[in-house]
Amino acid sequence: MTLRHADVLVVGGGLIGATTAFALRQAGHAVTVLDADLPGAAWRAAAGLLSPAAEGLMPDTPLGALAAESLRLWPAFAQQLEIASGMRVHYREGVLTRQPDGTWARIPGEAQVHPPSVVCAALHGLPVHPGRVLSVHSQPEGVQLTTDQGPWQARTVILAAGAWSATFGLPVTPVQGQALLFTPPDSAAAPARAAGRRRGQGARAYTLSRQDGVYVGATVRRNNDGLPDPRACRWLQAAAVRLDPRLRDQPVQVTLVGLRPITPDGHPIVGPHSSQPGVLVATGHGRHGALLAPWTARRLLDLLPAPALPVPAGAT
Repeated sequence: MTLRHADVLVVGGGLIGATTAFALRQAGHAVTVLDADLPGAAWRAAAGLLSPAAEGLMPDTPLGALAAESLRLWPAFAQQLEIASGMRVHYREGVLTRQPDGTWARIPGEAQVHPPSVVCAALHGLPVHPGRVLSVHSQPEGVQLTTDQGPWQARTVILAAGAWSATFGLPVTPVQGQALLFTPPDSAAAPARAAGRRRGQGARAYTLSRQDGVYVGATVRRNNDGLPDPRACRWLQAAAVRLDPRLRDQPVQVTLVGLRPITPDGHPIVGPHSSQPGVLVATGHGRHGALLAPWTARRLLDLLPAPALPVPAGAT
């Protein structure tokens, strides 16, 4: 097969890969995306709630500080995505949250975005090629990649392979998360969420109103496939009715399944690959991918050499 060339090659077209590729292109880099489009990509099942506090990320911890910084970047980042693509990503602040006493309040430091819309907007106009990367090797002339669609060579490679990152020697384990998307009751249009009890092993029930329905999540299961678990579906349906009785008679539009990329210490891996010159890594975000996307993109932009052949921002 013919060897194809790229300047910056992003491996993975999920939320982290797509937003990183977008930010690099906006900065003048010539970016190409390789996406295997495998079932179980984490962004397909992500809720899109941007809330460090709800995830237990305290600002006095390293990860909490990154989350707070990334949350501050989101308004401008969302605006850039929408202007460049002409698509809405449904970013909005002021999510109503039900309190233990049954009242509703707007919690400072919370926002919401729609992950599928973010991915579509970020990839708009970018060259995206199908292919699953099988191996990556740094060579003096550039980084060589073997894929199931043929070989590639790039000046810089960014590995944003999510739950499949272990292929490249990275300490990432896939953990399955499952959610349901209900047809919304007529009065559920406002951005609101209700949190309930934990199931164990990190699973917790909550609802989140989105423009495409009422999201109910989320389970935690050590599994590396993208197949729904019937027991998890039953638990989510019962939790949905407990949290919002209006959902009792509402149909489930779709069951969402995603594989979260989890690292041993729970922190994302963003930076140079430990043994592959010319390769950068962006993976291991766990359940914080949507929240940490702008920070991740900015961090990688800071690490990348200046564009070899500058291209106008927004060019295809």
